[in-house]
This record gives sequence, structure tokens and C-alpha cells, in this order.
Amino acid sequence: MNRMMHTLVVCVATLLSATVVMGRSGGAPVPSAGVPTDMGGRDCAACHRPAAANSDSSGRLSLLLDAMTYRPGVKQTIRVRLEHPEARRWGFQLTARPTSDTTRMAGSFTPTASVAVSCDPTGTAPCGGSREFATHNVESTRNGTTGSVTWDVEWTPPANEVGEITLFVAGNAADGTGSNANDRIYTTTVKLAAEGACNLARRPTLRNLANAGSFSTTLAPNAFASVFGSDFEVAGRSRAAGTGDFVNGAFPMQLACVAVEIGGRRAPISYVQSDQINFQVPTITQTGPLPVFIILNPGRPNELRSDQGTVTIAQYSPGWFTFSNRSIAATTADGRVIADPAVIPGGVAARRGDVITLYGTGFGFTEPVFQAGEIPSGEARLRDPFTISVGGTMLAAGDILYAGLAPGLISGVYQFNIRIPMSATPGNVAIVATMGGVSTQTAGGLVPVQ
Repeated sequence: MNRMMHTLVVCVATLLSATVVMGRSGGAPVPSAGVPTDMGGRDCAACHRPAAANSDSSGRLSLLLDAMTYRPGVKQTIRVRLEHPEARRWGFQLTARPTSDTTRMAGSFTPTASVAVSCDPTGTAPCGGSREFATHNVESTRNGTTGSVTWDVEWTPPANEVGEITLFVAGNAADGTGSNANDRIYTTTVKLAAEGACNLARRPTLRNLANAGSFSTTLAPNAFASVFGSDFEVAGRSRAAGTGDFVNGAFPMQLACVAVEIGGRRAPISYVQSDQINFQVPTITQTGPLPVFIILNPGRPNELRSDQGTVTIAQYSPGWFTFSNRSIAATTADGRVIADPAVIPGGVAARRGDVITLYGTGFGFTEPVFQAGEIPSGEARLRDPFTISVGGTMLAAGDILYAGLAPGLISGVYQFNIRIPMSATPGNVAIVATMGGVSTQTAGGLVPVQ
């Protein structure tokens, strides 16, 4: 059943219910809180009429909290307030999601005398980790109450810091007639920052660093890289940076209470787990050996630093991103993945004469120059000379349509749009990019061609 059909079925069932008052006096069907990743952002206006959410300026929905923060694992109260001068019966639905991934639940709600908790897709609390929705029950629709109502929702944030959390809520200011035909729907969101969350207790151990594409231990400025070791995070916990972690539109210099420092400068971080951190080398001009530290709880009284490590920085450290070290991460002009289907299901071979896109890192600075962590919105071509060979044939300039940063991705990811020569021999064809006498890796530096 597709999403639209599912929405229609739920709405019809609601309208035909013998106990309908404001649609579902025992709680709104899930999901209806307006989360963009839940059935395309469905809210209560999917079933209630006559207009879209927030179209009636006479009312207002708000979330009231003591502070715009949360403390991991510490229960707090969220007050939902709904106002409208003509409403006579009331309802709401509230959920909490990590801003970086709104498909996941953030914490849990506690059922009370006036608040029910529903699980997605079915059932009532406890939800066992599935997405939860706090909602009104029959008694708390406050039939006959005029002006405004409030509900106090008990919410326990996740036990571990997950970055910024977004609260999504939808409210229904109904006329109390038992019909959905004259209801006013409102939605709003509130973002909560983590507070007092940095309590990592084990000193980190740094083992080595490597180019995230080629795994060369020599890195270049702005290259995307990984550091390996232990006790970077609590075992079993991982964090990927999302928009809620960004600072001025760029990737954060610390994530999940973890920082990487190279040559005295902080590095943007995209991912953290107990034995690996993915980061971008700072935009530096120094070359040669530089000191590296992993820092936990940075800037706090309980800060923990690893022993000093060392990394060699060179002007270039070109490397292709690969699929399981079997072939270069590449796509066709229409976006299909180029790979052996045994490696990537649905993968296809490139064809001779086709333009394909390859991805890599460590290719040096561009024009214009982007700082580490920034996200280019348009073209930024390589500044320095380079060559590309396909199956041993050096590509002409006209067969390299673009070489520079990948728009919309972190500034350590480079994109190459090239044409496969008609002379290429079908099979796994080696593609080599060279800058300043340094070439991309041999292992995995292949593309299937037919």
C-alpha cells in the first residue's frame, strides 16, 4: 500500500468511527505530528477539515519548557498549550526526534492520567525503542472547555547525548460537534540542545590515521580521513553529524563530546564511534609531520586527551572512495551506481563513450578555496594541474568535464566527471588520477566497463 492510499484509509476509518469527536477522542492516529520523514510530513490536517495546518490565525499552538535544552536520561516536563477563541474540544500529538535523523525516536514518553502514548506503527507504551507519540486521551480532550487548554507531557531524553533534538507537535482545536468538518489544526517545532552531556570517562587511545579513500597514512589539507583507536566513545554508541550539529552551515569541530586536533587546529567531524572517527583535515598550509590529539569532553573540567600521535601532511594525497575496496565509487550520468552487482546490488557497468562521475579526496585546493567543514553549493574546480588515465590511456582535456569539489557535500569530497574512451577494453578498467607526482591507489581503483 503506498503512502497516499494509507493516509486515505486512516482518514476514512477515523471519519466513520462511532466514537469520533475531533476525529479520535482517544488519541490521534500515528503518525500525525508533522515530522517530514513520517509519511511525507503528515499532520492532523490530513483527516480534519476544512483547511491546512496553521491556516487559521485566530489560534496558536506552543510548547513551553523551562529551558531550550535537555539533560541525557533526566526526565523533564513539556507543556503543550493550544489556544482558539471558538474551540470546544481539544487534542494533540507530540514526538521527539534527533535533528540529525528524524526517522529515529529520541527518548521516551510516560503515560499519565491525561496523556496516552502510542507506538509507531501500532501499540501503546512501552514501545521498545520504536517511535513514540504522546497524545490526548478521552478525558483530556476537555469537552466544553473554551479559550485554551494545556497538557503536561513527561519526557525522558535519551540516556546518551544525540546532539540537537527536535520536538514536533500537532494540535486540533475542534468545535466539539463530533465532526471533523470545522476543526482547526496547528503545528509547531522546538529544538533542544544537549546540556551537561560530556561525561566520557575513559582516556582515548590513538592508533593511526588514514586517507578515507586510499587509506594512505599521508594526508593532505582538506582531505577526508579516518582516525582509528579505542575509547573514542562509549562502546556500542555512534553519532553521525546532521544539520542540527552544524555551526554556521558547516560541520562541527566537536561531535558527541569528541574533538580531533591536528597541528593545534580543530578538525571538522562527521562521524564518531568507539574505535573510529571520520573527520576532515583542517585547511592548513604546513606540510611534514604534525602532532595529533583525540580530545574527549573538550574544554570541560573532565577533558581527556590521548597521547600525542603524528601524521604526515603533504600537498596532495589523492585517493578514490571505493565500494568494499573492489571498485571506485562511481555513478552514471543518470545516477545509477557503477559496480559489480555482487558488491552493490543493482550496480551496472559503465559503457565506452559514456560520461561517468567518480568520487575521491585529497586532491588539494580549489578555486574558490573552501575551508574544511564547509559545504560548497556550486562548482569549485581543482586549482593545480592533474592527469587522469583510463585503462592506460591519458584523457584529453575535453574528456574531463569537471574536476573539483562535489556540490552539496563536505568540502573534502571531490567529484570528477569524465568520459570513458571508446578504446577502453571491456572488463575492470583501472582509472588513475595523478597530482604532483602522487597517484590514486591501485587496489580498488577500478571501474567495470562493458
